[in-house]
Amino acid sequence: MHGMLVMIHTVLLVFYVRHWEHQVTFAFTPTNNDFWPVVLSASLQAFYTIYTAVLLFLTQRLAISRTLVRRVTLTAVHDISGAWAGLGSALTSVWRQTDIPASWWTTSAVAAYLANITVLHVTSSTLLQFQTFNASMMTSVPTTLGWLDDSSYSYLTDLGPITTSLPVVNHLTGLVSAGLSNTTLYDTLKTTAIAGNATVNATTVTSSCGLVPNVMYSANTSTAIVPFGPVATRVLNASTLWSDQIHIIPWMEYEDSYGGVSKLPGVYLMVSTLLGIDPSVQDEVAVNMTWVIPDIGTTYVIQVYFVYCSLSANTTDGVVDMQTNSLLSPTSISQPSTQWEMYQFGWSNTSWQTQIGSALATPDSSSGIIFNGTPSQVTELSVADEYIMSLIGLNLTEEHTQFGDGAPPISNFTLRPDELEFAVARSAAQLIWLAGQMGAANGGIDPSNGTAYVNEEFIALRLNINLLPLAFAASASVIMLGLALHMTRAFNASHDSQAAIPNIGVLQLLWLGHRSASINEVLEYVQHPTEINLRRAGMIDVCLTKTILDKEEFGSSTDSLSWCSRLP
Repeated sequence: MHGMLVMIHTVLLVFYVRHWEHQVTFAFTPTNNDFWPVVLSASLQAFYTIYTAVLLFLTQRLAISRTLVRRVTLTAVHDISGAWAGLGSALTSVWRQTDIPASWWTTSAVAAYLANITVLHVTSSTLLQFQTFNASMMTSVPTTLGWLDDSSYSYLTDLGPITTSLPVVNHLTGLVSAGLSNTTLYDTLKTTAIAGNATVNATTVTSSCGLVPNVMYSANTSTAIVPFGPVATRVLNASTLWSDQIHIIPWMEYEDSYGGVSKLPGVYLMVSTLLGIDPSVQDEVAVNMTWVIPDIGTTYVIQVYFVYCSLSANTTDGVVDMQTNSLLSPTSISQPSTQWEMYQFGWSNTSWQTQIGSALATPDSSSGIIFNGTPSQVTELSVADEYIMSLIGLNLTEEHTQFGDGAPPISNFTLRPDELEFAVARSAAQLIWLAGQMGAANGGIDPSNGTAYVNEEFIALRLNINLLPLAFAASASVIMLGLALHMTRAFNASHDSQAAIPNIGVLQLLWLGHRSASINEVLEYVQHPTEINLRRAGMIDVCLTKTILDKEEFGSSTDSLSWCSRLP
């Protein structure tokens, strides 16, 4: 049985290493949380109490029986028998050895054995416990798609009026801006009742901007002939800009020879900032425009660049917090341009690029800030122009104040391509998000519905093995096994003899004194029956064996009782 106890603790140790016990789980409910831990603790205590009681009974009987058949002193028999009464008696018996050492090792072994049983009792209730843990499972929940695919845009779609709301988006945070993160649009969950993370579609809008060379500008008509695709050109209105301004050219200004209107799948801009380009290509891409300040007559030359920015989208998986609908996983953004280059035109039939480029170029959404020069020089930028300038770091209101104070139009801001690309991409992403938020009833687009797989998190109960109590219990069981083998003489026990008396008690001692003259003789001289005097008098060797003799002739056996005693 001691070996079985060691095996039980070994199996529990293997379970702990493999964490197999964690497979036993229960839902976290008030009933389970109050009921199962109590049942487990009571069951463990009951098991160890009953099991150790049986071990103690068997080990005690065998150990005393093996002691009686050996040649030991009568005092040792008394001390060993008394030690089995309990842990306190065992410690008392060990202490008595300091005065008259009769059985140091055996009484110490009994005390250690009983102490390890106490260890098992103490650790039994904490060996296995139910603990709460954060569990998760995959489930599906309905979502609202953040990306409006091409089928959402029709020829009747006009997102131009929504551009007036672009400046408001930067002031939205938290749950209000769910579905938008920088230039990324992602699906949002329709429920927040589930805790955990969801894997959704996340679409990142990017832009690539390049300089448009060989633009032919006419100051008399305020028009410019610009490339429009790989081979075609278009004539567009090109009003003179003040210094350090950005203007999105409305697509309505593109008129072909047949009087029709073409939409450009991207964004065409006029930029009057410094670009820091190589002087060797300055004449190829720069267009000189003049600005005459009224009442002074001073003429200033402003270099304007025509820039084309294409739009693209890349969809990947994103992780969203279900409680806040916020995007947790960062999305990869294509490497931004580090220096200005010539744009290589290519045709694109993507509807969303055309619609977004058209909406950003809407001339009707005026910022209300007008720059007046000569009668032919009136510049009024749109809300989208002012918003893109603010994303880059230009302040249109401050420029208008300087213009009113008579400051000359001298550029002092250098625009990098990555700054313009981020501003255009962010404006496009925010415009798409606004369209989905407003819906078709308010001039936007109704988003589609989808499904996301959610890693739902919840609290549950699982069975857990505590290492420290298991270590103490396993050590105690191994020590008990060794002590039991030592005290019961399991490897050198004789099968031909057994103890004449099964135990040492008052009745057995009276019987022993009646049958043994040598013991009576020794104890007869004890005048004061104190513990010390009796233990000192009992230092005589005794062995109480009953030898079994077989007689083959009659097919029976007889018992022979033998006594051995020696005065010290």
